[in-house]
Amino acid sequence: MKRFLIILLVAATAVGCCSTCRSRAKNAKPLEGTVWHLVKMGGESKTLPSESFNLILSENNVGGTAACNSLVGKYAVGDKFKLRFSSLGATMMLCPENGELEQQYLNLLSKVTHYDIDYNMLMLMENGTILAVFEAQPQK
Repeated sequence: MKRFLIILLVAATAVGCCSTCRSRAKNAKPLEGTVWHLVKMGGESKTLPSESFNLILSENNVGGTAACNSLVGKYAVGDKFKLRFSSLGATMMLCPENGELEQQYLNLLSKVTHYDIDYNMLMLMENGTILAVFEAQPQK
């Protein structure tokens, strides 16, 4: 009897988790057309103004902002969540605040090999290692 209850409990938990996972996947933000805001880089959480450190991907073009500079470039998506940024460029204004962080951010983007999306969070990875985490911004 005990064994039956344990099996029933495990099965109920698995079904509950699966439905939650399906719901999160169904409601996940799309890679393209979403404004993604940097919240974690190199394992460190970041509190940054919402108008800086954003990415927007659309039709193989990437745009956005770094600390105080605009960002442009290209990207390509492949099988199994492969993602590559290329031809990245930024305006060249001097950013007194977060200038060093901006350079780290731009370098990080050039290393990305894959991505994953969990509901409203975008993770950019290099061969399985998370480089940065972004949060989807509400649409205005």
